[in-house]
Amino acid sequence: MPPDAIRRGTSSLKLRILGGIFIVFFLSMGMVLYVTWTYQRDRLVEQTSRHALQTGLLIEAGLRTSMLLNDRRATMETIRKMLRLKGFSLINVMNNRGEVVMSSDPAQIGHILDKRKEQSCLVCHVDTRTAPTRTAVVMDSPQGEYLRTVTVIANEPACYSCHAAQDKMVGILVIDSSLEEMNRLISAMSRRVVLSGMGGFLLGFFLLHLIVTRFLTRPLDRLLDGFTRIARGDFDYWVDVRCGGEIQDMATCFNVMSRTIGRYVVEVGRKKAEVETHYTIAEVLGQTIERKVLKEVVVDLLCKVLDAAAVTLVLLQENKEGLFEVVHTEKSDQRHYHYLFTLESGEDVPGGLEREEIRKLVHHGYVQPVFSKRGDRLLVPIQLKGMQMGLACVVKEKGAVFTMDERKIVPVLTHHITISFANARLYSMAVTDGLTSLYTKRYFNLKLDENVDRVHEGGPGFCVMILDLDHFKEVNDTHGHPVGDRVLARIADLVRESIRHGDIPCRYGGEEFVVLLKGESQADAVRIAERIRRRVSGHRFVIGTIPPFRRTISIGLACFPRHADTAVEIVAAADAALYRAKARGRNRVEIFAGWTEQ
Repeated sequence: MPPDAIRRGTSSLKLRILGGIFIVFFLSMGMVLYVTWTYQRDRLVEQTSRHALQTGLLIEAGLRTSMLLNDRRATMETIRKMLRLKGFSLINVMNNRGEVVMSSDPAQIGHILDKRKEQSCLVCHVDTRTAPTRTAVVMDSPQGEYLRTVTVIANEPACYSCHAAQDKMVGILVIDSSLEEMNRLISAMSRRVVLSGMGGFLLGFFLLHLIVTRFLTRPLDRLLDGFTRIARGDFDYWVDVRCGGEIQDMATCFNVMSRTIGRYVVEVGRKKAEVETHYTIAEVLGQTIERKVLKEVVVDLLCKVLDAAAVTLVLLQENKEGLFEVVHTEKSDQRHYHYLFTLESGEDVPGGLEREEIRKLVHHGYVQPVFSKRGDRLLVPIQLKGMQMGLACVVKEKGAVFTMDERKIVPVLTHHITISFANARLYSMAVTDGLTSLYTKRYFNLKLDENVDRVHEGGPGFCVMILDLDHFKEVNDTHGHPVGDRVLARIADLVRESIRHGDIPCRYGGEEFVVLLKGESQADAVRIAERIRRRVSGHRFVIGTIPPFRRTISIGLACFPRHADTAVEIVAAADAALYRAKARGRNRVEIFAGWTEQ
């Protein structure tokens, strides 16, 4: 999820929380105002009623004295004094018939109030047969609300001089008190409640905003950002939440979870890398079973998988005790260098190997790969069930050492390489002539067909060289077949030593040999053929007690595709060139007559 979307999500949550609180506050404030208005109004009305009743009793007591003296003027003066009390708007004194006999408003004198018809009286006199249940009532008028309080002036013995003794009352005192001041008080109180409530709400809203941001939305933002980082593969991201409570517990669990996932991802990546490395090893080593190609594949593989600066591979040569083939490559060069080496020679071992390390291999001195003390050099013995095949030396860059992952892969790598060389050895035995250690005629035909197909697909050409010992029958007839076999083996060595790496020497049959030369250059082919001819003719065969002797060899050359279009044709062309060399006196190199010289 993008960070902007995360922030919009938490902002929306914050708005919903604060909006919900505002609605709750608004409803609560309305309820408070409603309760305050109604409750306080009723309480003030009640207090005003009690005050008016008390005042009415006082007025009634004062008027009673004046009325007993029958002093109307004093009575009116008392009414006017009472009217000056704050809140009284009208004071009426009525007789038993409802006639206003005295009033603070002269216009009211003489006015008769019928309790069965007057609207202000019907509020209390619901049933004219029973006494009213209330002595105070709130009334409306064009001038505003007012409180009417009714006080009965009871008949007492002192009043019997003017009033009949059987009358229970001598008059009614009606006092109207304005509620304007009370309403103003309630309104002012309501305004104060609203203002203080709004102020408290704004302060609470601000504090709540800080609290929600500090303890809710900001920690959630960090948590969501953490999830986004994990989705991107950043498992080292640490969510720093210090808000306490459940969200901090969630952050702690999240951090533990991310670290655990990160470790599993690293482990899975490591396992994947190991599987890919195993697959690469098996795939690369499975590309060939030929020892000639395999040795270069192995040094390249060791250099790549172990990130080496240089790799040297020493291979024992079968049936040639003390002779070793060395293949060396360097990361900065990437070319392959091939050497022949013997322990008895005074030359240094190519690739930095020590003579004693190779001698230790010959005497079965290795049981497993050996790392140097500094961890920058590795010896990998290639041996299977007591059969010694070779030794690989892997050297790291200056200052670098083998990592733990590289050390873990070495046993697997060693096993695959050993198996590959063992298979190559078996294959070599199947395609190699037992006497000369050269490839067989069947192998030659197989490689010939492959090269022909490669040329037809646009690849480079090649040459075929057929060699035949001159008068070899004399050797067998004179010295016997064992000597002849040793001559053939030595000729094979001379051929092998004279050709290039990549050329394929084979025993074609009897005293005939054939070499598949890479490249179609006539000059190169002639040069190699002449080198073989000279080395054979210049070699003295010293075998047992028989006198030393020399032999010569005739060579025929043909190239593809300049002369032939098929495998059969190229062999026939080379054989024709050999026949020509024999016909022209032997011990010579002839090129197929149909091939124009360059």
